[in-house]
Order: sequence, then C-alpha cells, then structure tokens
Amino acid sequence: MPAKKGSVRIRQLEFDDLSPVYYLGTTLFTAEKWPVLYRTWDEYEILERFMSDSEFSLVAEQGDELVGFAIGTIIEKHSWSYGYLLWLGVREDVQNEGVGKKLYEKMEMLFRKSGARIMMVDTAYDHKKAIGFFKKRGFENIEKHVYLTKSLGTLAKVKKVKKTSRKKVMPSKKTRKRI
Repeated sequence: MPAKKGSVRIRQLEFDDLSPVYYLGTTLFTAEKWPVLYRTWDEYEILERFMSDSEFSLVAEQGDELVGFAIGTIIEKHSWSYGYLLWLGVREDVQNEGVGKKLYEKMEMLFRKSGARIMMVDTAYDHKKAIGFFKKRGFENIEKHVYLTKSLGTLAKVKKVKKTSRKKVMPSKKTRKRI
C-alpha cells in the first residue's frame, strides 16, 4: 500500500518497529544489489543497535506507515567522537520525497548534540544515488573499500564437513548452573 504523500514524522525507533524496520531493510539491502551490505543486514544487527544505541535509531512515518529508518552509533577514539551512520533506508515508493533527507538531518543533529566531531557513512563504491545524496550534504574524501570473497562451495558440500573436525565447547559446570 503506498504511503500518503505529505508530512513525514521522524521519531525514535521503538521495540514494535524492529520487525518492520528489519523487513524494509531486506527489501532494500538484497544480496543481488548489495552483496557486501547484505552480509551484515540481519535481525541481530537491528536488535543490537536498538539495545546499545537507541538514541541513534530513528524511523520515518508518513501517515501511519513506516517508510524509512536511520541507525547510527557513536565511536569514541581517544579524545574524538565520531558519529557513524550505519544504515539509512527509505521505502522505494517514497524515495525522492525528502524522507531520507529528514532522517539524515535528525541523525546529524543527534550526533552534534552528543559531541561528535566527524560524521562518517559508507556505501558501495558504485552506489551513485547514495554517493550523490551524501555529497549534497557535504561529505567528501570518497574512498573505495576492497572486499575479497572466496566461494567455499555449495551448501551441500559444506554440510559434508565431518562433525568430528569441529570442537565442541561445553560450558563449565559453574556456567551451566547460572544458565
């Protein structure tokens, strides 16, 4: 169902938003389009960010529909703080309506308030739309990252690995009592 054009409201992500945000991300960060991003997009990523950095976890709503999200974190290095925008996603049918811009602006404001001196983002080197979006907001110094992959065979081949070759680690009796 298409979102109603009009006012976009940015608010903090709430527990009930976790599932819709995750599923929206699965439509945006697909293995076919963005294999490197896809490898880190999972329900644990969202939950971990929500649990550790909820103040930097935002959603965008148009009417009563969730149409986007932004998830960030603060990285402390010595005397500097970096605001790192980890994920920015906007539903495809409302892209180019200012949703991403509003999410970005709110995140930048949160980073500034927290004392961040630099804001960082990353994206695929060939994601021209994202690069253009961030350049319009003053980002520069574009760097290409190199990711190397190696196929380890089909899933069937991987399953044939002998179980005896894997170490089984059992928790100590003391740890089991706490569990």
